[in-house]
Amino acid sequence: MEEGLDVLFVNPGIIKKRIYQDLSKDFSAVEPPFYAALTASFIRNKGYRVGLIDANADNLTPEESADEIVQRIPRLVNIVVYGQHPSASTQLMTSVSSLCKEIKKRNSGVKIILTGVHPGALPEATLNEVECDYVAEGEGFFTVLGLVESERLGEIPGLWYKQKFKIKHNARAENITDLESELPEVAWDLMSWGKYKAHNWHCLHDLNSRGSYASISTSLGCPFNCKFCVINSPFGKSLYRTWSPEWVLRQIDILVKQYGVKNIKFIDELFILNSEHFITIADGLIERNYGVNIWVYSRVDTVKEEYLPKLKKAGFNWFCIGYEAGNDEVRKSVSKGNFTDEDIREVTRKVQDAGINIIANFLVGLETDSMESMQETLDMALDLNCEFMNIYCAAAYPGSRLYNEVIAMGVRLPPEWQDYAQHSYNFVPLPTDNLTPEQVLKFRDDFFHTYFENPMYLEMVEERFGMGAREHIEEMARIRLKRAILNQ
Repeated sequence: MEEGLDVLFVNPGIIKKRIYQDLSKDFSAVEPPFYAALTASFIRNKGYRVGLIDANADNLTPEESADEIVQRIPRLVNIVVYGQHPSASTQLMTSVSSLCKEIKKRNSGVKIILTGVHPGALPEATLNEVECDYVAEGEGFFTVLGLVESERLGEIPGLWYKQKFKIKHNARAENITDLESELPEVAWDLMSWGKYKAHNWHCLHDLNSRGSYASISTSLGCPFNCKFCVINSPFGKSLYRTWSPEWVLRQIDILVKQYGVKNIKFIDELFILNSEHFITIADGLIERNYGVNIWVYSRVDTVKEEYLPKLKKAGFNWFCIGYEAGNDEVRKSVSKGNFTDEDIREVTRKVQDAGINIIANFLVGLETDSMESMQETLDMALDLNCEFMNIYCAAAYPGSRLYNEVIAMGVRLPPEWQDYAQHSYNFVPLPTDNLTPEQVLKFRDDFFHTYFENPMYLEMVEERFGMGAREHIEEMARIRLKRAILNQ
């Protein structure tokens, strides 16, 4: 075990049963901590010694994590609160608070900084709630570096800290503009390989391959500004930057050749956007012929039919598309593009005709939703019959415009940060102009089972992926979540 580190990065663990209930058994993923490894590489490239504890992959309790952290005697501990989906940052905070308490119990002198979406969105509240020393507002790279290089807290950009029992803070750090020069590498060597697990739907073609998994960003940020999204919270504005295709391909070379990765998730909130970027990556993958199985996020209004055959040939087998609602007016109420129901159906057909699978994202409980409009969303989902789907309730995550609105209105929110997890027992969705949280949540859970128990869907899965995939889906659909607000 390496001691005397300048910075020890920590990917916090979660109690999976609390977050996913019984779906945690075989139906949830274990994500590699890309952002933590990226920050670790940034600090290492400045000449400092770094390490990484992946408490999530290693399934460590807060007590076990704290024991290992204190034994390594780091100058600084950076707990990176950054879920693979941006909103997942908030659900980590209950475990983060427990971890900080356990570290301080063992050695009160250990200095702890929290970086990531949630602490950066609520830095003052985080300092008051959590036994940490610092919080970074912004991307975190220059703030962590500043703590390593200087003891003059008032000069470190983006730093929130306590001094004589008063909370102080400095101006937000500048965002990195040139990803290639400032973030040229990822500390893949620090990760817990063999312990990551792809999403079940990503590997419906071969469920036994889920353990050969990695995720990577090819960009940071998003040019859009959906009301319910927190993706741009660390950057302070809508911001979209990319690494070069050559950089991306170098990382994939490392993942495939050194770590035997077969399944890859591109974390980018919107990968299918700049054709010069994603087509060059596709060309490089076709040339390499690794046979990797890739999934990416896209939008209805960024998919172009002429690119689909090449993307399929390169291994892009899954598009995750945010349809959100089956009603035009409901989509417009949350700034979700100008595409119509007919656009949704046309894009779905084109993607599937190219042999690419779709995981469709739907949202119920948006502010203008009614029982009738939510039923339209369910009807659309059944009609599209995509290879998989996620159904979420509208929720207000710190860092989104929606969160600021509902706080001002005094709307009931989940009791603890971990309860912001959509599958948790104590989750509370937002009310709509027409519906209570209880009505929204019951509709969401019924939606899930209606879709995955639909004979047309199960027949399609069996035909496309085989009987093993169908049985896996049927086993998943037998699990019913328990909900506190529904008295279950």
